[in-house]
Amino acid sequence: MTFREDATMQDLSQKILALTGVSIPGQKLICCGKQLPKDLTVSLKEAGFSSGVGSRIMILGKKFDPENDNDYKRIVEVENKAVIMEKKIDEVSTEVDGVCKGQIDKNIYAEAKSMQKRVKGMNEDLQKQLEILDSFSLNEDQPECKTKRKAVATKLNQAMDKNDVILEKLNQWIKQGLA
Repeated sequence: MTFREDATMQDLSQKILALTGVSIPGQKLICCGKQLPKDLTVSLKEAGFSSGVGSRIMILGKKFDPENDNDYKRIVEVENKAVIMEKKIDEVSTEVDGVCKGQIDKNIYAEAKSMQKRVKGMNEDLQKQLEILDSFSLNEDQPECKTKRKAVATKLNQAMDKNDVILEKLNQWIKQGLA
């Protein structure tokens, strides 16, 4: 590999990623018996490389394999539960819209109270899933897991927001029914 005179550790790490598939945070680079700096802004010259001189680099790290990463598998399980809960929220939303359009009588009022309880229960389930995601202790060499966790947390938060809108709609309808 050859690099420009002003190349940085970022350039070297990117090239190694392209060649090996080992993510940048997961790379440990050793040259001449010394570990190279993790700071990607350090120039190769500052890291100890001389121009025109060949150097051997030993790369320690492993490719990300979601099939064998337990944390990733658990995050996917949470994601699957989130998808199921989103479907339930959509179903309840349709029911709530139907109830809120109906005339206020004792049967519909009781149904609305029951739905209110279900919606609150779903919020608790969504909160539990967020707590599960928060419980993961991921290392810096697990960027794929971190990215997946963030995407699933965003999805859960969006579902909670949608659920809150449904709950507010139900609360308003019940309040109007009592007035």
